[in-house]
Amino acid sequence: MTQNLRGVMPALLTPFNQQQQVDTESLRRLVRFNIEQGVDGLYVGGSTGEAFLQNAQEREQVLEVVAEEAKGKVTLIAHVGAISTQESQKLAGAAHRYGFDAVSAVTPFYYPFSFNEHCDHYRAVIDASGGLPMVVYNIPALSGVKLTLDQVATLINLPGVGALKQTSGDLYEMEKIRRAHPDLVLYNGYDEIFASGLMAGADGGIGSTYNVMGWRYLAIKKAIQEGDVQRAMRLQSECNKVIDLLIKVGVFRGLKTLLHYMDIVAVPLCRKPFAPVDEQFLPELKTLAAELQAERATF
Repeated sequence: MTQNLRGVMPALLTPFNQQQQVDTESLRRLVRFNIEQGVDGLYVGGSTGEAFLQNAQEREQVLEVVAEEAKGKVTLIAHVGAISTQESQKLAGAAHRYGFDAVSAVTPFYYPFSFNEHCDHYRAVIDASGGLPMVVYNIPALSGVKLTLDQVATLINLPGVGALKQTSGDLYEMEKIRRAHPDLVLYNGYDEIFASGLMAGADGGIGSTYNVMGWRYLAIKKAIQEGDVQRAMRLQSECNKVIDLLIKVGVFRGLKTLLHYMDIVAVPLCRKPFAPVDEQFLPELKTLAAELQAERATF
C-alpha cells in the first residue's frame, strides 16, 4: 500500500489569474513541468497550494485538473485537511473519485481540539477516502498543534495511515520516529534540511521549492543513497542559496515569480492578503530563473 508513496514530491503551487481565480492552464503547465523534472509524485492542495485561502469548490477543482493532467504518470497525494471534519471528508471523497493514490491532512488547527478529537478526525477522513492511504501532516510551526512522540505514534498506527509528513526542524525527533517505526514512509518537510532529513531517516521529501529545482533534490537523494555525503551537502547549499532569497521576498510569491519568468505561470500572484513581490527584487529573481533554466538542461 505504501511503497509507491516514497520519493521526492513537489508541494504543488496553485496559480491564480488577475481576478484571483484558479488559473487552470498555468496549473496544467506547472504539473507538466514538474513531471518533466522526473519527480516521483505531486502533493496537491497543501500549504504551498494556498489551500486555506480557497473554498472547498476551488480545492476540488484543483484536484480534478491535476488528476486529468497527471494521473498514471506520477504518484498523486491530495491534501484534504481542513478545520472541519465534514469538509475534509468531502475533499477525501473527491480525491478518491479523481483517482488519487493517497490523501493527506494537517492536524485540525486554530481551536484547541483534544488529541482524541484529532484521532476521531483522522478516522473519519480515512473512512471517507474510499480506502486511500492517509499521509498524516505534522507541521507544528503553522498548525500550532504540538504532538508528542507518543501521539505521533498513535496517529501513524491508526488503520489506514500510510505515511507521515514531518515538517519540523527537530532532526533528533525525525531520527527517533524512524528508529521507532522502521517501516514507516517518512517525508522530510523543510526543504532547507532535506539532506539532513534523509540522513536522519526520511525516505524522501515533500517541498515547495521542488517546483523550481526538483532535479537538485533528486540528485541529493541519489547522492545520499550512494554514500556521497559531500555532494549531497554541496547541492543542499545551492538549494539553500535559492531559499535564502525566497525567504527575503516571500516564499510563495517568490516561487510564482520564478515560474512566471520561466514561462510556466502566467500571473505571479498569490491570493490576497498575500501581496506581490516587491519590485526591487524582480531583477534578482529574473536572473535566478534564467540560471535555473540553464542548469536544468544539464541534469
